[in-house]
Amino acid sequence: MAEQRMVSAGQIECGAARRRPAKRSGKQTGTRRSQKQAYLFLLPSLAILTVFVFVPLIGAFGISLTDINIYMKGGSFVGLDNFRKAFHDSRVWNATLNTCVFTLFEVPLQVFLALFLLMFMMRNRRFDKFLRSVFYLPYVCSMTAISIVWSMLLDPNSGMLPYLLSKVGIQLPNLLGSPTWAMPTVIFVSVWKSFGYTLTILSAAALGVSPSLYESAELDGAGRWQQFFYVTIPGIRDSIGFCLVTTLITALQVFDQIYVMTGGGPLYKTETLVGYIYDRGFQTAPYNLGYASSIAVYLFLLIAVVTAVTRRYSFGQDDEL
Repeated sequence: MAEQRMVSAGQIECGAARRRPAKRSGKQTGTRRSQKQAYLFLLPSLAILTVFVFVPLIGAFGISLTDINIYMKGGSFVGLDNFRKAFHDSRVWNATLNTCVFTLFEVPLQVFLALFLLMFMMRNRRFDKFLRSVFYLPYVCSMTAISIVWSMLLDPNSGMLPYLLSKVGIQLPNLLGSPTWAMPTVIFVSVWKSFGYTLTILSAAALGVSPSLYESAELDGAGRWQQFFYVTIPGIRDSIGFCLVTTLITALQVFDQIYVMTGGGPLYKTETLVGYIYDRGFQTAPYNLGYASSIAVYLFLLIAVVTAVTRRYSFGQDDEL
C-alpha cells in the first residue's frame, strides 16, 4: 500500500509538472495580449504627440539652420550662424534674465502659498472642499482673459483698484507702466491664477497620508505645525516635486500674461524668451523664422537642463530620471 501511495504521489507530481509550462505559456499569452491592448489605447495620444510635438520640434531644429522667413522665402542653409547671432544679441540675454527672474519668483511663491493654505485645509470637510473649489476657479479660466481683467483693474485712469485706494488716500502708481513694478505685478497675477492648481494636487496627496502617522505624532506630543512639517511634507514629497517641475516648465515658457499686460515693456523690462521669439519671427520685419527657431532651440535646451536638475533634487533618492 505504501508503495502504491508513493507511485500515486509521483504520478501526481509529474502531472503537475507537465501542467505548469502550459499555465506559464497562458500567462505569457495574456500578458502579450494586454500589452497590445495597452499600445492600442496609447496610439491616439502617441499620434497627437507625434504630429503636434515631435514633428514641430524636429522642424524647429531644421529651420534654425536656415534663414527662411514666415513667407517661406530664402531657406538657404546657414549652419550655426543663427546661434552665433543669438549669442551676441543683447535682447536674447535680457529676455533670458527676465525669464529667469520671473521663474525664480513665481514658482516658489506659487508652491509656498499652496503649502501654507494646505496647512489649514488638511481635513476633507465641506468648507475645505468649498475653498479648494474657489481657489481652483481662476486656473480653469483663460490666462488671456485673466490678464485683460487685471489690466483693466490696474489701469491708472479708469481702473477700479486705483480709484478705491485713492478714496482712502493711497495713490497707486502705474504698476504696468513702471520699469520697477511691471514684473512684480505680472508675477502676482500669475501666482494668483495658478496656485489653485498646485493646491489641488497637494491637497489630494495630503489626504492620502495615513491617519495613523498623525496619531502617533500627536501621542509623541507633536503640535499642528510639527505634524505638518514632519508628517505631511515628507508624505507628499513626490507631489511637491511634481508641482515644482510642472510649474517650472510653465514659467520658463511665460508669454500670454506679459503679451497682454505689458507687451514686453516698459523698456523691455518684462520681455521674455517666448515673447522675443514671437517678436522676431512673427511681429517685426523681416520675420526671420530661422533666427526665431534658433532662440526656440536655445529655450528648449534651457528648459531641459533646468528640468533635469530640478527632478534630480526634488524627488526621492530612489526615483530615477
